[in-house]
Amino acid sequence: MGLGAMLTLGSIAVNAFGKKNAADKAADRTNEQNKRQYEYDTIVTDRQNDKLDADYAYAFEGYKINQRNQEMIARLTDEKNLRRYNYDLQIRNAQQKAQEQQYAKSEKLYHMQLGYNQQALQHARERTLIKQHETNQKAAFDNEDSVIQSIKAQGDLMALGQTGRSSTKAFAAISAERGRIESRLMESLVSSRRNTALTLKEITRDKFGADLSAFANRMLKPGELPMPIKPVKTPISELQAPRALGEYDYLPPPVKGVRASGGSWLGVASSVASGVGTIGAELGWKGF
Repeated sequence: MGLGAMLTLGSIAVNAFGKKNAADKAADRTNEQNKRQYEYDTIVTDRQNDKLDADYAYAFEGYKINQRNQEMIARLTDEKNLRRYNYDLQIRNAQQKAQEQQYAKSEKLYHMQLGYNQQALQHARERTLIKQHETNQKAAFDNEDSVIQSIKAQGDLMALGQTGRSSTKAFAAISAERGRIESRLMESLVSSRRNTALTLKEITRDKFGADLSAFANRMLKPGELPMPIKPVKTPISELQAPRALGEYDYLPPPVKGVRASGGSWLGVASSVASGVGTIGAELGWKGF
């Protein structure tokens, strides 16, 4: 083999070897990039999944806090409503008791007034009847005095010993005077009794008016005041818990890229063999 052929063959081999080295470096760069990308994707996926877990935990904690707040608000509202109910109940009971006490006082005063009116009626009737009795006695005394005076006058006349017409006229005059006195006494007595009857009627009417006035001032019996409405428990809003995470919520693991391969020694050998064959054909080597 000549020097030129050997140089050509060496150049072919060096060129094939250089291509292999370039292919190896390119494959290394690709594999390194794929490795770094895989590591980055793994970190990003882990952090995204960790963030998903943290967001769910935060949302669930917020749900529990909101639930506790709803329960606390309902409890405080129930306590406030119960205190208000007890306060209203105390006011209602105090008003009911005050009305019952006022009614009892009114009833007592009413019956006392009726008793006073009855006593006043009896006293007024007694005074009127006593006055009428005194009038009757005075009339009786005056009548007795008139009779005595008439008898005395007749006795004095008889003592004078008068007879005849003059005596008759004198006795008639005495009898007439006695009749006039009796007539005046009777008229006065009848008038007094009529006035007494009217007075008794007025006393009865006044008593009825006083009873009617007492009845008008009588307090009506108080009824039962309505009870305050008992508070109902405050409803608690139903809250929906965050949906539990499933496997489908998480990012899948990153896929590692396919490893790139570099230059092949078989390609180098093929390039050298091809070059040898070309050189042999040119030199007329047998077998090429």
